[in-house]
Amino acid sequence: MEMLRRVSKRSQVTSHPENPIQLLTDKLPATYQPIVKPLIRQQSELFGVPESAFEGRGAETFARSPYGSDSDTLDSEIYTHGSVLIVISVHESVRILNRRNDEGDIVAFEDKTSIVRVTYAIPSVNPVDLSEFERFVGEVWEGIELQEVITSPRRIREIAAGKPNTTNAPTPEELGAAEALSDKAVRMLAIAIKSSSGLLLGDAPKQIPPRERGRVDEIVQILIAQKLVETEVVIVCAKTSAQVNRVPSVDVLADLDKYGMRCACGRPLSAEKNEKALSITDFGRSLLDGSAWLSFLVLQYLLDFGVPSRNIRMEQEYSGEEIDCLAEIYGRLVLFELKDKEFNLGNAYSFGAKVGIFRPDVPVIVTTERVGADARDHFVRSANVGKTSRRFSEESSTGDSMIFIEGLENLRSGLEGVVTEIASAALAPPLRTAFAFASANPTALLSAWSGIDWSSKSVRPRKRQGS
Repeated sequence: MEMLRRVSKRSQVTSHPENPIQLLTDKLPATYQPIVKPLIRQQSELFGVPESAFEGRGAETFARSPYGSDSDTLDSEIYTHGSVLIVISVHESVRILNRRNDEGDIVAFEDKTSIVRVTYAIPSVNPVDLSEFERFVGEVWEGIELQEVITSPRRIREIAAGKPNTTNAPTPEELGAAEALSDKAVRMLAIAIKSSSGLLLGDAPKQIPPRERGRVDEIVQILIAQKLVETEVVIVCAKTSAQVNRVPSVDVLADLDKYGMRCACGRPLSAEKNEKALSITDFGRSLLDGSAWLSFLVLQYLLDFGVPSRNIRMEQEYSGEEIDCLAEIYGRLVLFELKDKEFNLGNAYSFGAKVGIFRPDVPVIVTTERVGADARDHFVRSANVGKTSRRFSEESSTGDSMIFIEGLENLRSGLEGVVTEIASAALAPPLRTAFAFASANPTALLSAWSGIDWSSKSVRPRKRQGS
């Protein structure tokens, strides 16, 4: 699945020049290919009517956009430029206002607002240089300053009810450690070290699957390099085999002997058996507690895909419910549940309650394992008729009610799919508006069609002169 993101810009101008879209098309180099006007030309030839039958202007036109615009759309065009799709639309609204004149009489006057909107559909997370196109726009509308439209996280603010956003992008150290813990064998050993309050190095292979034991030394080095664990020396009494002390390194033992420190059996500590051990660091414990490492990965991927940090809330409590991740993406609310285990029926009931409280547009379950069959059955029973669950995995099935991202190997592509699908929905309205201008005004089309001479027996109508 290809990544897709939307960039929207707008500017209010004093007025529109005559036929600005055509002026812009004439100025643009050949690398910008218009779509709407060629469609009009082709349909005009097919119907055998003048292109004026397709002009989306006038008091009543099919081409006016019904998709949330606060003004009338006068014209619109779509351009392809490499992999980028560009939609530009020209808007104008007129309001009748009343005010008093110098004589004190209330008079009506027109308040006209002229706006230019540009929407970019960009199939990449990488920055794209948009300055060339905007420079040509500036030549048509002199002095125009296109400003990016920043979507405010309105719904998140309503849910937060004044609670501040404490979400910060992970540091390079946190992200590096999180990526290391995404390796299941690395994570299993780290959890074992944390649970045992220290683990003898010789016991490390027993804590990971047999097929991974050949890389135990590599795994240990990864944990040490990421500062998730540290090494220490455990002193074992030769008589009782009990652990009697821990020191940072064997070099310390000589100093302890000087101070007369001995084992409970009376022998010097340096004379006792010593073994290397692994212990969890405070940093490692912070990443494992609550699976914070998984939250860091999800947060970083969302940021990579263009979701602003102000639109993301991580590890928050709202309405008495703990929220793993809440994001507002292009105006749509997405609720994430993150699990470092199989997602079971109990988890399904809990998440279903959160969905009922927060009413997300897109509920998403992220699990390092799988969503259990009983949990999937629960969601199917709870979903509306005809809606099933969608899974981003090798055995994908599609639906509308719930998105499952199963397995860390599918995490990035699954989140990319979520953002891309929402971006596609956000890009649809300006595209519909533009394509409406390639549709004929029915009255104008029929009027032009009725003027065609049908007296000949040819199946194809004869073109009118000048059409």
